[in-house]
Amino acid sequence: MAVELDGNVRMRGDTGPGLGVTVVADGGRLRLVSGNELVGDWMMSDIGIAALQEGFNIKAEGEEFVLRTADDAAFAEELGIVALSPRLARRLAARHNPEIEDIPEPPQIPSNLAAVGFAVAGALVVLGGTFLSISDRGAVAFRGGEEAGGGLTFWLSFVIGGILMIAVAYVMSIGARGARVVAAVALVAVIFVFGFAVAGSEPGVTEITAYGFISGGLVVGVAVLASGSLRQSD
Repeated sequence: MAVELDGNVRMRGDTGPGLGVTVVADGGRLRLVSGNELVGDWMMSDIGIAALQEGFNIKAEGEEFVLRTADDAAFAEELGIVALSPRLARRLAARHNPEIEDIPEPPQIPSNLAAVGFAVAGALVVLGGTFLSISDRGAVAFRGGEEAGGGLTFWLSFVIGGILMIAVAYVMSIGARGARVVAAVALVAVIFVFGFAVAGSEPGVTEITAYGFISGGLVVGVAVLASGSLRQSD
């Protein structure tokens, strides 16, 4: 039984609206007609066709294009397409069993990979600050080079900065707006303190270990921000 459906066709990779067509599937043959113009007429054996999440990918005569129809399930059934997307398989099953509801697609869960990465970066900074707290360099005050008590010490600055980064990571995980800006500000602040800490110093083994953890955290933090993956892409 022939199936005639309204549809839309566009070249693969084209972001335009595509061309409105009438799709005719009949006896293993596929025809696409736009108005009075025949867009394509092929035997199924001469083309390659695969179901997508929305529509079908078709390869014919050296060209590749995407076809969407008003009823993808009817189209797939008429042409005997075996490999179906989960969504299309549910629709096809619902055609044969009306009691089966066309279950909507589950919502996509945003990836928390960036948040996890930034939390790891913060943890490394906290760990570096902890190591620095047991060194002579860590006891030097942040303001004016006084001894501890004259200002905020380097090790405490890193511990607070790392904890702030972990807090920002949580803000990322819940998808709050402005998370990227807050993360950048926190990271720049820690980098600023790190520059003061290493400037003109002669670090010992403990300081080198501490700076290694801190710099590792900074590298991870910068990589997370540079990746632009704070938000789930399509």
